[in-house]
Amino acid sequence: MRAGLFVCVLVCILLLAGPAAAATPQENAARVTVTGFVIDPAVLMPGDVATVTVTVKNTADESVPLRNARMFTEKNIIILDDPYQTFGSIGPGNEVSFTFTVQASSGDGIYYPPFVIDFRDAGSLRYPITVKVEDTEPKLAIVARPDSFTEGKKETIKVTVSNPRSGEINGVTIVPSGEGIESTPTSAFVGALSPDGKAEVSFNITPSEETDLTLTVNYRNGKNQRSTSALLPISFSDNKKQAEIVVSGIEVIREGGIYRASGDVTNAGLEVAKAVVITVGSPAVPVDPNRVYPVASLDPDDLSNFEVTFTAENTTSIPLVIEYKDTDGNSYRSTVQISIGSSGTVVPEESESFPGWAIALILVAVLAVGGVIFYSWKKAKQNSE
Repeated sequence: MRAGLFVCVLVCILLLAGPAAAATPQENAARVTVTGFVIDPAVLMPGDVATVTVTVKNTADESVPLRNARMFTEKNIIILDDPYQTFGSIGPGNEVSFTFTVQASSGDGIYYPPFVIDFRDAGSLRYPITVKVEDTEPKLAIVARPDSFTEGKKETIKVTVSNPRSGEINGVTIVPSGEGIESTPTSAFVGALSPDGKAEVSFNITPSEETDLTLTVNYRNGKNQRSTSALLPISFSDNKKQAEIVVSGIEVIREGGIYRASGDVTNAGLEVAKAVVITVGSPAVPVDPNRVYPVASLDPDDLSNFEVTFTAENTTSIPLVIEYKDTDGNSYRSTVQISIGSSGTVVPEESESFPGWAIALILVAVLAVGGVIFYSWKKAKQNSE
């Protein structure tokens, strides 16, 4: 009897304690927390549009009903949408993500637009979202360029692009352009640049006129397409390092109706001269055996000899033509006037007059006859005495 009474009392106590142990809506709402947020891009530029994704977890043992979830504009951060004007419940132990679209209007700084959840049966949850805005752009620097540019001559430039921002940028591409500019390659893809990262690329630039070379950096910050550029003025001047072919020791000999010009060529420049060839120009006419004389390559301070053959009429000088290429394949041409008159050594043409050897033989005979006559005269004089 007593045991039965004890059991009845215990059941009553548990029934009375059950409703008292259940959490209130306010207590359940208090167990809904923001576990994190992600902003893409992580660091905005003025005018950029970004997505903010906020993750919320219900750590209560019961579902928590929500009325809505919102983000509110704060200073330079504008909220562009309001997708959660109504919302159901978050189940016990569940996580829910809320995504909003925001835009940075202007100005550097760190801003805190609030994320707010209104509960149906309780108050609200307010959480500040940290949004960074920087107006710093990628930097472009020219790290190597020639001392001078020459019309039609290919030159190499090297540029670096760096990211001084505190967030990553993507899809980085460098594009050279300008009036009269031929570039190889026409663009260079760098890809992603992490904060404080940099990359170096090279371009072969061939200008056909004096102009401005524009180097444009195209990139993305999140989904925002952006660009920045730098100018490199291109003006033409003499290349102080290029090969310079000097001709010396010229000797011109005429044999029959053909002239033979020989001498030395020296590379007095600071760069190699390739595919050096020497010939003559009008009014001279190149003839065999040496219409064109190939010297091949001349390193700086190298010397080589040459010989060209030609015909020329009614002139005392003709142009000696020197052609060569640099290491990039650019062609160069220069001329030197050489005299084929008094300054050259001319061998007279053979004539039909009395040959020289016959004249020498006659002179020997005359001397011999004279010697005999003199000897006879002297001997006769001695006999008479």
